[in-house]
Amino acid sequence: MSSASPFRSPMEAAPSSVALRSLVRPLQFIAFWLAIVTPLAYPPLLLGGLDSQSFLIFVGVVALNIFGLLAGRGYGDSA
Repeated sequence: MSSASPFRSPMEAAPSSVALRSLVRPLQFIAFWLAIVTPLAYPPLLLGGLDSQSFLIFVGVVALNIFGLLAGRGYGDSA
């Protein structure tokens, strides 16, 4: 009977996790700052009144803000 494991060793899995981490960190950075900056668009949109077009823009800004909050959480955590 062979003692070889059907699972990859941690050393073999390391390059893919490093590559994944190198992609995730910049995306988290962008999402974090998106969550910071998007609320700045709320006052001009709300003060200008919400007609049908500006309402859709407002909903889009809120959706971007929620996406930024979810995707950017944990950005400042030490890795």
